[in-house]
Amino acid sequence: MSKATISYTTRDLRELGFFVEVPGRTDNDKTRKKALEEIQRRMEDPEDTTLSEDSFANGLSAEDLVVVEPPEALEEDGEEPEIIQAVKAIATLASLRVTSEEAYKGAVELRPLIEALFSPQPLTPEQMQQATDKSFAKTLIKFAEAKAAHDKFLPAAQEAWDILAPALPAATNGNSLAPESEAASSATDTAQDAPKKGQKASTS
Repeated sequence: MSKATISYTTRDLRELGFFVEVPGRTDNDKTRKKALEEIQRRMEDPEDTTLSEDSFANGLSAEDLVVVEPPEALEEDGEEPEIIQAVKAIATLASLRVTSEEAYKGAVELRPLIEALFSPQPLTPEQMQQATDKSFAKTLIKFAEAKAAHDKFLPAAQEAWDILAPALPAATNGNSLAPESEAASSATDTAQDAPKKGQKASTS
């Protein structure tokens, strides 16, 4: 029998699929303390590039942790309907897309500085200060990680959409009736247009 575990992520990194797994069955102060210790260990591990000392510039407390299910849990759950898994995948894609675009807005502003780094012209004092500021690398890393996470998940999301799309027929002329509803509506209209028993059809 496998040992019970509980997984945590943070509000800042949940879209990137970051989580730590610690022993335990329920979310409590003890498991949150273990999660914080594991995050601290990973931040200090030079071989672990997921986190760094700058990952939580504003600090991290037990209240910042968010309980999540490990990604593997959904893959191993054979009882969950396929369409529900598809919806969850699309929701994940939505979060990844928004995170990626928000990170892009910050990174694209640094493009002139990056281009200046390859220019033979000396950097201006402002450029030198900006290039050595911690936010320079942090902003670019955030963008790179967000884009990589989005691009990596995109094929799985496309498979999910292939499953979900048939259940969500495209709207026509402003209507978004499901196939069953469209058939029922058509039958109702036909019945209303047909002449009632004993009533002659109009010859006009």
